[in-house]
Amino acid sequence: MSPSIEKVFANDLEDYILELSKKAIYNILDQEAFDLYLEKKWFPSQLNGIKSESILSVNLIGQIRTYTNLSVLFLDENEVPVEKQIQVKLAGRMRVFIAKIDFDRGATFKPEDIQESWIALQPNFGKSMMQLNDLIGFESNKAIKAGKIIYSHNVIAPTIVKKGQSIQLYKRSGNLELTIDCVTGSDSNIGEVIMINCVNLRKKYLGEVISESKAIWRKSL
Repeated sequence: MSPSIEKVFANDLEDYILELSKKAIYNILDQEAFDLYLEKKWFPSQLNGIKSESILSVNLIGQIRTYTNLSVLFLDENEVPVEKQIQVKLAGRMRVFIAKIDFDRGATFKPEDIQESWIALQPNFGKSMMQLNDLIGFESNKAIKAGKIIYSHNVIAPTIVKKGQSIQLYKRSGNLELTIDCVTGSDSNIGEVIMINCVNLRKKYLGEVISESKAIWRKSL
């Protein structure tokens, strides 16, 4: 094989490994939300002399970052499996969701108040990665100004029970099950344990919310 052909083959091999690396990354990331371009940051010299058909797999190591590590499993000239680590640099663009209006804390996200946009890939792209279904109907845990990116850590499940709302507390005493009319001490969702004020009894309890109107006694305060 001539030197010029060897050089072309080497470039083709590098492109092939980068393509396999991209597939491994897209197994984790949503391809509809990321348009990625990979560059070689570091490949070990042991990969220079192998053939593309000898590569068995390329797998992700650790988290996906701007500089991402992967492992290449291949067969050497003796048909022995060998695994070597590589590092690639991620570039490209990512899809984000932008607030079209000012959102107050606790506001519900609606389709007409959100717009899709694409920006250059950011170092903290994991905080922005989400589907539209992860956003619509959910609430903001902080005020968000129009034109700002809505980050995943600012999106919370809609509040089922509001602070000061009437709720029935179920408490077992011996063989008896008591139902006490109380009010909630904070916003909460099903499964959360919150303080419950029972004004008529002048007592406070910790109760686990099981529906919009019911909670189970967990502890007397």
